[in-house]
Amino acid sequence: MIVCIPSKGRPETDTYKIFEKAGYEVYHFIEPQEIDAYKKVPNLINIGANDKGVTYVRNFMLDWCKEKKIDWAWFCDDDVIGFGIYNGKTVRKGAEVLQKVEKKAMQLPFEVVGLSYVQYAWTEKKSYNINSKFAEVCALMHVSAIDWRYNEDTKEDRDFAMQTIQNGHGILRFNHVWFSCPNVGSNEGGLHDWYASNKDHDAAKKMAISWSPWVTLKQKGDRLDIKTDIKGFAKHCMRKVV
Repeated sequence: MIVCIPSKGRPETDTYKIFEKAGYEVYHFIEPQEIDAYKKVPNLINIGANDKGVTYVRNFMLDWCKEKKIDWAWFCDDDVIGFGIYNGKTVRKGAEVLQKVEKKAMQLPFEVVGLSYVQYAWTEKKSYNINSKFAEVCALMHVSAIDWRYNEDTKEDRDFAMQTIQNGHGILRFNHVWFSCPNVGSNEGGLHDWYASNKDHDAAKKMAISWSPWVTLKQKGDRLDIKTDIKGFAKHCMRKVV
């Protein structure tokens, strides 16, 4: 199993070390202008263009995996700092916990398989959900089964999730296997500048237009965000919902 990590502005990322300790082969997808800065991290893949954004690199990773005949791959952000399980208490583990996720997922038809945020794992009553929660930050992708693309200028991961429900079997999420990472847009590099310039507001508006009436706008503090009736949409598409 391989891991694909896109990275921008974070040459000191060490997320890959968590995976390597568990025996994973990790590839980093880097803009040409930053290749030299990332020389300390393994398996650099030049994505061939600068400043094209997260949608570009996500699609590049899909294409790269397909060209390499890779069936399944983890797509993981470069600021993930740990994994673990919830079994009545929150227990930190290594990336080896993902192997049980893989074993189960590969026996099922879902194209995208997600995990829980650590701060929410303890609140989940069900150990898994189908087409009722998003898969973000670190997701197992059935690459060979996916023939849709990430869209520009939107909340790309959530838009992709909606496409997955619409065009495939949908999303399986393991709620008691978790990842840990900083709050979105809070640390330098990655999407920090994107959030700082409020481009997420425009992305939210596009999501609401593209997926109406299942996606609506809502104010979240000083941010414009979205509310998604993912279950309702899945039922509308006649997909399984758990």
